[in-house]
Amino acid sequence: MVLPEEHFLISVEHQLRAWFGDQPVLARKELLERVAALNPALKKATLDVYLHRLTLRNQLVHAGRGVYALPDAPRAAEFAPSVPPELVELWQAVAAELFLDAGCVWPTQWLNDFTSHQVMRTVQLVEVEPAALDSTYYALKDRLGGRVFLAPDARVLELYVAETPDAVLVLPLVSRAPLQLVSGTPVPRLEKILVDLLSEPVLLASYQGEELRTIYRTAARRYRLDARTLHAYARRRGKAPALRELLLAEGLSSLLPQ
Repeated sequence: MVLPEEHFLISVEHQLRAWFGDQPVLARKELLERVAALNPALKKATLDVYLHRLTLRNQLVHAGRGVYALPDAPRAAEFAPSVPPELVELWQAVAAELFLDAGCVWPTQWLNDFTSHQVMRTVQLVEVEPAALDSTYYALKDRLGGRVFLAPDARVLELYVAETPDAVLVLPLVSRAPLQLVSGTPVPRLEKILVDLLSEPVLLASYQGEELRTIYRTAARRYRLDARTLHAYARRRGKAPALRELLLAEGLSSLLPQ
């Protein structure tokens, strides 16, 4: 004799693939809401029991703090891009010369891996603490000449940066920005890049609109993202509401904070 609880659990199992769709992970909160919708009379504690049973039956697997995946879903990779050798050498030289304690470098060319259209004119970004902006700018200018621009505004971006091949932009680093080391060089974590795209619509104008949404969807599908890191940095940049709105609009609720 099959118990009613078993019948309900089987019905939940049959819904799982439809709930996930093309998302690699779902947040615990969203899964609980989906289960509750099948039986609104269930109490929260009972809903948690069902999730636990689904993991025991290998219908769900933990994919991180507060998120689940299907057991046969491809595992998301860590974001560890290749840093151009020129940028590695540039950072090492300037960091040693100026005794820089914090900073990062990255080329906007990385974003072409996430977009539907390729942006041909890309730039290299060097981010340092505000107190080191001027000294970093002059150190780079001594090496690279007119390719270097210090925190350019919209006019400089349009008139000069856009016409300069391999432009290097020196920008202020936001405190406690999420960074990582790749080949011994500090670069932004993907969470930082995603929030910066929201925060710098003029500087990163080529990646706005539909391209921005495509970048977010592609990043969530391919790479492991930490929701807490993403939202903590968005709060520091004053973009938490905009980030939440974008994630909900794109069906990326698994990246909402738990």
